[in-house]
Amino acid sequence: MYADTTRRAPRHRARVITSLTAATVTVLGMLFAAPAANAAEPAAEPAPAVAELPAAEQANLDALLAASDTSGEVPVFNIDDALARGADRAATEQFAATFVQTGGTLTGTSSPESATISESSSVVTLAAADCRGRTGFTGYYWFGPQTALDSCLTTTLINGISIAAAGGGVYTAASALTVAGLPSSAVVGVVSAVLALGVVFLNVCKDTSSINAIYLNGGVPGVVSPSCWAQ
Repeated sequence: MYADTTRRAPRHRARVITSLTAATVTVLGMLFAAPAANAAEPAAEPAPAVAELPAAEQANLDALLAASDTSGEVPVFNIDDALARGADRAATEQFAATFVQTGGTLTGTSSPESATISESSSVVTLAAADCRGRTGFTGYYWFGPQTALDSCLTTTLINGISIAAAGGGVYTAASALTVAGLPSSAVVGVVSAVLALGVVFLNVCKDTSSINAIYLNGGVPGVVSPSCWAQ
């Protein structure tokens, strides 16, 4: 697994905060130094309406997240449990592939279907040496739940949200955040909120970071927009 031993350690300093409202397609160039947690930032503009996921996607995500265990040092996804809870095969394959690629492990392969999904998901895990920055859930703040994403998870999240905006990739984005340690109760809301905004603001944070890693602030629905800071 590539994630370092600081998976859930807070980041005390960050260089950049970028926030984007739903009404804009350009990024507000508000970049300044601030602590990465408990920062006293200016009031954010009202958050956009959260993108409402189709009922089938919501049901799949609920099943996939319920079958994920992030309580240990290495996140574990139980394929049998996900399928038993009603997740369809395509969603389970996408979630499992990202889960193992980004450092989690798979279990629950007693049925032929789950064994096949596990085998097809066993892609080459991203090498830890190629992933820079911190990974881990840092806590809940006035700007919402904050999760540190190293360079590999940042890229995976951005790719997933980009694909999701075109009609797919929701499970990739959700899996990346789950492996990073974001509590399952917050994953769907954060994915939906970031999907509503798009990835422009995420790319600005990534590009501003010298290591292409970010802190993702999930926002508070109807109050604070999602935002991100460069690591």
